[in-house]
Amino acid sequence: MRSALQVFTIAGALGCPLALVGVILAFRYVGERWWVTLAAMYLPRIGFVLPLPFVAIAIVLWGPRTLLRLQVLSLLLVVFPLMGLNLGTGRFSTRASAEVIRVVSYNIGFGGRDIPGVVAQVRAFSPDLVLLQDASPRLEHDLTAAFEGWNVRVDGQFFVASRSPIREVWVPPAIVYDRGTGGAHFVRYTLDTPSGLVDVFNVHPTSPRQGLEEVRGNGLREELTSGRLFAGKAGALVEFNAFRRQRQVEALTAVVATSLRPVIIAGDTNLPGLSWILGERLGHFRDAFSQAGLGFGYTFPARRPWMRIDRILTNYRLRALDFRVGDAVISDHRCVFAIVAADQ
Repeated sequence: MRSALQVFTIAGALGCPLALVGVILAFRYVGERWWVTLAAMYLPRIGFVLPLPFVAIAIVLWGPRTLLRLQVLSLLLVVFPLMGLNLGTGRFSTRASAEVIRVVSYNIGFGGRDIPGVVAQVRAFSPDLVLLQDASPRLEHDLTAAFEGWNVRVDGQFFVASRSPIREVWVPPAIVYDRGTGGAHFVRYTLDTPSGLVDVFNVHPTSPRQGLEEVRGNGLREELTSGRLFAGKAGALVEFNAFRRQRQVEALTAVVATSLRPVIIAGDTNLPGLSWILGERLGHFRDAFSQAGLGFGYTFPARRPWMRIDRILTNYRLRALDFRVGDAVISDHRCVFAIVAADQ
């Protein structure tokens, strides 16, 4: 019996890091192209830690104890690639610039009834540029009044308030799909900042919520036992939802590629860490959190966040000097803040 337990222990000790590497590779290189990996990407990744204590106990009981090193490796794989921990070492390589832009991005969706709360959270960062997503047109009057004296613009769900003049606004045309048309879900603004013209993109690709709710159905257990989960309907909806998100991000990057100016891309990307779309389409941009953040940077869901989908990105002409996540629970997202400056 002890020999059998030792064999199973060794298999588990070796299997944990291998399985985690497989999950990481599946998220990054399959991601949204298969509904199973897509759905898994939006689950709390702390769950991958759960088997590790049991394997560690088995190693202590039935050995060999040198395999505990593999469990340390497994823990590092969960905490860093999967959960996205940032130790903040990038802050030590930042260099101050005479002119900076203080940017706040906030999906205020379900916090729209508390405009004073939203404004208070935004103003806590003393920003020069405020980008809001999911701002209902009915909030236009209240938001405009809250940022009186700023340069303000409203385009559908997108709201911008800038201390610098807005020289140009471009709203992209609808994207054509086999099943009809849909919005590109971003707006471009050209700002005349003290350091020159900057192209700013306010973004909010299609949410995966509808597809994921279809997968969940009447509860994951019932969907599994009834067989409905494998019937194909949920998977098809999730994958089409992701296809729309991919097309929107591709349309965004095609426009960004034409800009010869410094670029800021900010908003609710609806793309979690290790996302295939994020890596393939937006991976060449600089992530303010990766450059100047500390911790996990989670923004959703606001009360007990477990994923980072709200981002501030720049092209090579700008770099982040600071990055923080808001602490107010007003919307179902938390806001993100970054200080960006010309790269020296």
